[in-house]
Amino acid sequence: LGELGGGGIDIDDEGTGMKGVTASIRLLRLWRITMRALDDVRTGVRERGDTLGRGVRALTIRLCDPKAGENTKEEEEVYLSNAERKRREKENDINSEYAATVSLSWLVKYGLNQPCAEATGICISCLLGIVDVSKPTTLQPVLAELIGSLLMAMSGLEPSALNYLQVRAAGNESSQGANGANGYDRLERLRIQLASSGPIAEALNKCLDMVKFVELDAQKKLIPELDSALRKGAGFATRASTADAVTTLCNTCPAAFKFPGSSNTNPTVRLLRAIYFASEKERGATAKDKMTHALGSISMIAPAKAVRILAVKACERYSEASGSNNNPSLRRAAAATVRAIVVRASNHLKDGGPKDVWRKKVLPIAFLGRKDDDAKVAALWNDVWDEGGTAVGLSGEDTFGVMLQEQLLPYLANAMLSALRSPSWSNRREACAVIIELVEANILSPAPRSTSGTQKIAEEPERFKQRAKVSSILLNECVKIIRRSRIWEGKGDVCSAASQISAKWTGVAESHSNACSCAPIVFRADVESLFEGDKWFKGVEQSHTDVEEAGDSEYEQHDEVPGQIADDDAALDMSGEQEFDEDDAEQQNSSDNELVEADVEYGMQPVTLVGLCRILAEQGLRSGGSREGRLPYRVAAFSALSALLKSVVPDENSEQYNSIVEHQSYVYDAIAPSLFTFVSGESSGEEKPAPVLVARAMECLASAMYDEVGTGSECNDALVLLKLFSLSTGSTQPAWTVRQTAALAASSLIAKTSSSVVRRNDSILTVLECSSQALKDKKFWKVRAAGLELLLSLVRRVKQRGRTDPDNQLVMEAILPYKEKIVGIARKSLSDNESQVTAAASKLTVAMNWWP
Repeated sequence: LGELGGGGIDIDDEGTGMKGVTASIRLLRLWRITMRALDDVRTGVRERGDTLGRGVRALTIRLCDPKAGENTKEEEEVYLSNAERKRREKENDINSEYAATVSLSWLVKYGLNQPCAEATGICISCLLGIVDVSKPTTLQPVLAELIGSLLMAMSGLEPSALNYLQVRAAGNESSQGANGANGYDRLERLRIQLASSGPIAEALNKCLDMVKFVELDAQKKLIPELDSALRKGAGFATRASTADAVTTLCNTCPAAFKFPGSSNTNPTVRLLRAIYFASEKERGATAKDKMTHALGSISMIAPAKAVRILAVKACERYSEASGSNNNPSLRRAAAATVRAIVVRASNHLKDGGPKDVWRKKVLPIAFLGRKDDDAKVAALWNDVWDEGGTAVGLSGEDTFGVMLQEQLLPYLANAMLSALRSPSWSNRREACAVIIELVEANILSPAPRSTSGTQKIAEEPERFKQRAKVSSILLNECVKIIRRSRIWEGKGDVCSAASQISAKWTGVAESHSNACSCAPIVFRADVESLFEGDKWFKGVEQSHTDVEEAGDSEYEQHDEVPGQIADDDAALDMSGEQEFDEDDAEQQNSSDNELVEADVEYGMQPVTLVGLCRILAEQGLRSGGSREGRLPYRVAAFSALSALLKSVVPDENSEQYNSIVEHQSYVYDAIAPSLFTFVSGESSGEEKPAPVLVARAMECLASAMYDEVGTGSECNDALVLLKLFSLSTGSTQPAWTVRQTAALAASSLIAKTSSSVVRRNDSILTVLECSSQALKDKKFWKVRAAGLELLLSLVRRVKQRGRTDPDNQLVMEAILPYKEKIVGIARKSLSDNESQVTAAASKLTVAMNWWP
């Protein structure tokens, strides 16, 4: 009985003068007799035991009440001195402290674990009464142990039927979908509400309110008890109540969490990590939210170093929980953890430690996480980016621009590069989405220049160099992924990202490819090279052979691996916590040594425009390999190629106009033959290509056309191309997308071909035939609009400002005999039901108003 307490007041045994048996032992004997009587098989004994229990309860509460020992009468109290009154009060406090220590220790250890429900009820009632009448100083010696025991009892007194029902609801989740999940969440909320409104929760709340009135040493004893309850708790009600207790104590007694050191020997650090693992392993959403809220509260008080390590580890676990290791629950927990730290403990964000982890690791991962497939996870990371970007102190010494994305560009490049090299397809898709966002924000592009044209790029060489090098690294990685043979879900996004990066730099590629060695794309007349000078298409270097990537071959798991349903009333597995334990000396030398270094590996080879166009064309024309996902990928490759070709727009007033047009013709000669063969149906493939592929290939062919095109061989012969487009707009072509694209391609050809070709009578007749066939389509207005665009391109070859130009006069004289026919088509189209068709007809009419 010594471990239960005891000692205190010696009394006579019924006045016989026998001493040595303390009052505490007698009180415990009474409780044992009461428990045995309440659990007796005989009804009469149980009834008398119930009467005895009420009496023992009242006696115990009276003994624990400091005010109950004041037996002096009012008339006698008048004659007591202040010293005597204080002596008696102190004596009463000591006696009540002894009684409370003994009673509470026995009640929480044995009374709450009685097999008889009536006995447990008496113990709970007595415990509540003791807590209600006791002072904080009275309960101070046992307050920490009492709170820990009450937390452990939260789940022990819960009906087991609720856990059974919730486990069954979780088992039906796979078959019922959302309904099963909602049923599980409703039962979880019900269990937590029942636990929080019970008598144990009432006693726990009263004890937590007393903590702020006890000494600091007694408060600090409570932290290990909370950690133990969280780790050993056999039910989520215990863990949820522990999380609420942590949140309450962080607000009322923050000094209790102040311990020296930041390693695992610090009780606050152990509790911080335990809460993180509990939020990661917990199945229910309500309990997870409580854990996350508690983690944010304790992060405000925990050592900054421990918080940084936790945030970095959470980011790493988020990145790893994808692909074949896909774990949506872990990804949500990691995102919620970082958000709780950033939102509720923003005071730590200004100190990133020796490695500056907030700028170099956390914020870049948050920027990528905004593109997560799970909308809830994406929203959490978006909050981290918004709140963290505001809280992090950014020094302007080595950063450029005013946008946070550009200031963190080297670190964002690290995160995107790691995601692109990840074996997880979802991580690669996130990286591509971020790349496209940065391109659209004009961050992965040349630095902006003044509208007057007086400012040169050389005035900001470092800013231009940073943008160029980051763009070069990302473009290199995207191209390496594209040239691999395996097709996986989302690989088309890589083509789009590579195309958009290149499109931003084509405007300066010719003028700065010689001056800046880090330009991401260059104009080189080398059809055999993908990267500058590598001769990849000839297969000279074995390192560039078409090899499957290890990550591409892995099975992409889209859902969490279904296993056995975990029982919620079981202790959590904290085995992963050892990953957080690091040697203090190692941390001082290299804090957070697993972080990716911020310095990006510069010096990548630039990509050639003709090589990138050729590899995209080959990806769109490929017909081998697995059929799964092949069609969307080929469409994406053609679309990326078209966007890239359209970005090369030579300026007639520029000194480099002729060289750019010359390189456009070089690119056209490299890719046009294969595209022409594919569109004309002369390819050797056994399967007939899908109409959408034919339309995209025809669009690429039109995008590759340059000024004065159509004066070469078969695929560069304007009349041959016009006849092909005319055939594709005819009634023999069932796909309306092909008919529309063919008319638009013919329009591009007429706008860019030589005037000598336009003056030919057969060319004009073919254009009119192609336009008439397109205008006969009554179902699809886009086809009709494309036919009018073709006529508009023909008419615009006659420039009003160039009336004195002999060549312009010859073009007008060639088209003039067909003026009435063209005007008739335009007037007829003015009554079309579609507004865009009538708008195109109006433009055509206006363009010919000044004609003779």
